[in-house]
Amino acid sequence: MNAAWRLFLAVDIPAEARARIAEVATALKVAGWRARWANPEGTHLTLKFYGEVPVDQIGALRARLSVRLPLQSSFQLRVQGAGVFPNRGPARVLWLGLAGELNALGALQREVEGLSRELGYPVERRPFAPHLTVARIRPEDASTLTGLDAQLKRIGNLAPIPFAVSKVTLFRSELLPSGAVYTPIAEFALGSERQ
Repeated sequence: MNAAWRLFLAVDIPAEARARIAEVATALKVAGWRARWANPEGTHLTLKFYGEVPVDQIGALRARLSVRLPLQSSFQLRVQGAGVFPNRGPARVLWLGLAGELNALGALQREVEGLSRELGYPVERRPFAPHLTVARIRPEDASTLTGLDAQLKRIGNLAPIPFAVSKVTLFRSELLPSGAVYTPIAEFALGSERQ
């Protein structure tokens, strides 16, 4: 039997952004909201979810990433704003938004998607919508989201949190009874910052 690891490629976010996720979740819990709250320590900006990758194929993936990712420039983002998915109908995901050099982020994601396709990984059909998940809302909890618009406005008025994106990380995800555990298995530095 060929062993496989569950992998994804992501931008790690700064401690201040993780603290913001915790702060927002705490305020909404106090307001009576019920949801499956994201673990701030496990939050990343995912560029590509690979799923189960045979261990003997991980080396080829790492090699391709190590050649192509340094050709991408580093850039600046900021955590700013909030919203829900989907845009219409009952909210299912509450998220913090991202602003800044989103064109550079999109170019990085497209490069990752392209090189992943070259290696035979399925193409993500949904459009890339960069965000940081705060909570997943179950249908039975939707009625607790009192004052949704006002809460989104309040969160949106919080001070932006700027951060540099100068590397991406390939993570192994292990689903345990205590929750998901993410282990970095490779880091890839991006090229020089835009001037």
